[in-house]
Amino acid sequence: MAKTKCLKCGAEIPDNAAFCPSCGAPKGQPQPASQPMQQSSSPLQGGVSPMKNLFDMAFSKTGIILVIAIGILLVWIGLLINTFSTGNGNVATLLASMGYAAIALFLSGGGIWNKKIDKYARLGMVIVGGLVAINGLNVVNNALNALF
Repeated sequence: MAKTKCLKCGAEIPDNAAFCPSCGAPKGQPQPASQPMQQSSSPLQGGVSPMKNLFDMAFSKTGIILVIAIGILLVWIGLLINTFSTGNGNVATLLASMGYAAIALFLSGGGIWNKKIDKYARLGMVIVGGLVAINGLNVVNNALNALF
């Protein structure tokens, strides 16, 4: 009994079968066994770039919420250190500014990138992200004025 190769997975398909027993793909045109399967030379898997996958993961609802929670924690710790410390507060300012930057980046970036969120919520995220960024810059500016 002669066998042909599956066009999708490369498994051998008996001549009397209409579908590949391995992957279930339709038999299609027979391919000679001596000819290797052609693979795409494109670095994209399924036509999706790795950066898009990374941005989709980072700016998913879970990613946005996680980074904002970490940013709020950094701001809170920085403000506590600044309130109760007797030093100049450089570490406190650094922590607070990193928290503000994370919150601003993921609010604005999530509002721009994540198309699964309602358009008005996305607009609000971008606006609030910008306001948080301005507040973070004011914190850094005040710290720099205190130093000099």
